[in-house]
Amino acid sequence: MKKIIITQRMDKIGKFNELRDNLDIRIPKMVEKLGMLPFVIPNNIKKTKIYLDKIKPDGIILSSGGDSKKRDQRRKIENYLINYYLKKNKPILGLCRGAQAINLFFGGNILKVENHVRKMHKIEGKLIGKNKYLYVNSFHDYAIKYNSLGKNLESLAHTKDGVVECIGHKKKKILGIMWHPERYKKIKNFDKNIVKKFFKCN
Repeated sequence: MKKIIITQRMDKIGKFNELRDNLDIRIPKMVEKLGMLPFVIPNNIKKTKIYLDKIKPDGIILSSGGDSKKRDQRRKIENYLINYYLKKNKPILGLCRGAQAINLFFGGNILKVENHVRKMHKIEGKLIGKNKYLYVNSFHDYAIKYNSLGKNLESLAHTKDGVVECIGHKKKKILGIMWHPERYKKIKNFDKNIVKKFFKCN
């Protein structure tokens, strides 16, 4: 069974602003449904390499939710993980904010967009296939555009208003999707096939 590391967001909770790790439980649930074993990594771990060496994960999911530009402990952990997996040539999947984090890591940028929160969007591109399109959910107000792509990243799917909805690395096993496959009541076959193929679970 493939072992997948999942990162968490950091939030201040309650009147005392307790800093806590936070993860949408639908993400590890999706990973389990796809026949993989999820491992959630804390943001304050100091012995990250020992943690990874013990678990020997097969890939990573950079989770959704939160500000991708915020220079906090989460970003440090995620940048460490991206470097770690790049050296081992293992798959890195980013979900929404996770896709943005990948783009920032490779020197790209994210831009403010409108009309992309709580919407269904029609997307097309290499990921979908020639002369085909797909409708996906959208919950982001910052996005990647063609002129803000990081080094060696390419658009694999986009909307008509020029927002990149899926990025891929030209040489490495890296994929970022801006929609949320975990938020559907039942994971769609298209998303199931993408994730399972990406982590080689087929």
